[in-house]
Amino acid sequence: MAQALAEAGHRVLLVDYDPQGHLTAELGFEDLMYEDDVETLMMHMDGSAKGDIHDLLVALDGERFGERLHLLPASDDAFLRDVALSKVSFSEAALERALEPLEADYDVIIIDGPPSLGLNMDTALYYVRRRDGELADRSGVITPVWANKASHRAFRLLKSQMDDLCRKGRIQVDYLGLIINAYDSRRGKLVKENKDQWEKSSSPSVLAVIGDLKEGREAADGEIPLLEYAPDSEHAQVMRDLAKELAV
Repeated sequence: MAQALAEAGHRVLLVDYDPQGHLTAELGFEDLMYEDDVETLMMHMDGSAKGDIHDLLVALDGERFGERLHLLPASDDAFLRDVALSKVSFSEAALERALEPLEADYDVIIIDGPPSLGLNMDTALYYVRRRDGELADRSGVITPVWANKASHRAFRLLKSQMDDLCRKGRIQVDYLGLIINAYDSRRGKLVKENKDQWEKSSSPSVLAVIGDLKEGREAADGEIPLLEYAPDSEHAQVMRDLAKELAV
């Protein structure tokens, strides 16, 4: 979606906030995750950084993105983020404080959130809350899900944490929708039933169903952005449609 938004002319910052760093690696920047003696996003979050957070950014090359798409890569200290955040005052706002110097440079900031719950997730959820004076559904959460029972359980846990943070922090986090990922009806009746169960949800609603398409896997394995690798593919077009809907 970040690629599609940049292709459409928006200035986009993509933050790999997942400690596993799959996004960083699959875009060809894995070496940056393990650099020695460099500052990291975590250091900007806990206040120990001395430099400018702009120095952490890398641009995704390609005329398609017009130098409008930047990545803030993951780093290997991200696995310790929950522990580090426990020592930070008002830790929920730590990510917001770190990214604030970048916000004026971009039209859209997309956070690739962590897979686990805890303080790390709280900071991501707090960042995408509805700000004062902001219209509903301009910021918020999109959750990729699978058509299986494990995804339903994981979603309930995430929703519970989000509701708890909103209640205790007296904030509003909008749920923008769900995306059913890698769906293949040939995997059997239970897979279809789980997909149908997702689609019955009105809040949050399903924004798109993405098939188990080879182009996404091939682009990731080749460390090439999807819209560069297969710009005319069905997968790329789904991303453009989502970007257009979300950018309204």
